[in-house]
Amino acid sequence: MEHVQRMLPQLGNLVLVTTGVFAALGGIALLLSLMMVRRALQHYHAQRYDALAFKIHQQWRAIVRGDIPASEWRGDSLKCEIVQSIVNQEISAAVNKDRAGLQEFLRSSGLLDLCIRKVHEGRGWARRRAMLALGTMRMAETIAPLSEALDDWQLDTRMAAVQSLGRTNLAEAAAPIIEMFMVGGLKVPADIVINSLILCFKDRPEALLPYLRRSQAESRELLARVASEIATPALADEMIALAADPNPEVRASAAKSLAVAPLPLAIPALGDLARDEVWFIRLRATTALSQIPHPRTIPILLEAVRDSNRLVRIRAAAALAKFEHETVDILRSVVDSRDRYALHSMITALELGGGFEKIMAELADPMLHDEAASRLLNSLREGSANLWAARPADPVVESVFP
Repeated sequence: MEHVQRMLPQLGNLVLVTTGVFAALGGIALLLSLMMVRRALQHYHAQRYDALAFKIHQQWRAIVRGDIPASEWRGDSLKCEIVQSIVNQEISAAVNKDRAGLQEFLRSSGLLDLCIRKVHEGRGWARRRAMLALGTMRMAETIAPLSEALDDWQLDTRMAAVQSLGRTNLAEAAAPIIEMFMVGGLKVPADIVINSLILCFKDRPEALLPYLRRSQAESRELLARVASEIATPALADEMIALAADPNPEVRASAAKSLAVAPLPLAIPALGDLARDEVWFIRLRATTALSQIPHPRTIPILLEAVRDSNRLVRIRAAAALAKFEHETVDILRSVVDSRDRYALHSMITALELGGGFEKIMAELADPMLHDEAASRLLNSLREGSANLWAARPADPVVESVFP
């Protein structure tokens, strides 16, 4: 009897352990069952979606024309989603005439209103997805509902609103973005704002000017960056004005955009910017000058190749190396300046472009009995030798060769 009493606690523990094991196994089996059911449902949904998408792709032109009435597909949310997706894709690839017909279909079929309702009533990813779909439609009616989400408490939703407004490619869609940014109420990373505004104004760059003229401080800097990306010759006068702005970032944007301005305006303005006290403005101006294949830029680039900043020297030398017919005269000017860093930059640019050996062979031609050519040839040989000899010890020259 005493033995049995001693065994009872052990039996109780064994029962508890056994019960726990079976409970754990049951939980695992239930979890696996749920995963399998979920996987089966996903597979079924994917198959149904693929089948419907294939069928609707075969019929979508008849759907758009109205040959297949909307009553046959409007009652199925999945069919509506597929039709809307196909039409949005076609809108993105269509020309203006065809796009107008597709947009009218979105209005008449109620898909536009359905998508707007999802933006107003949806939550999370479903709402953001509907917003992006609205932007793809490129319709003026989508601007108001998208603008309402610019001050949403969620960052992802605000970003989706800005991106969707940019997708419309409508200059009118930029107005709520700019207005809210100017008053400091738009809490979205600047790069996303810039990209969206570029999309809005790329077809009508002149529509940016009224906002740019009344902008100040941070908003002026941002709009100047947008203007530099969509600059056209028609914006040249405004870019000339920005080149004198006290904000260095604005001047740098102006320097970038002046590459497309008419030469009588661009070259003098870029010449002033190439002498700016801020190094990255000089770099932007030199880069813009390198895009203007005109000999009038050579004197400015010869100054830039002697700049105190290494990056400016490299960019100026690369631009000068493009003037093949004037290369000898350019090299003479660089040698006469007695600036070894400028000479090293020019030699490096010519070597990278494959023109250094050609120049050396031309100057070494025995038919050319020119004392000036001989002196230039010796200077280039000496400069090339010093360039490689100084490379390990001279940090300025070494950084030219990563």
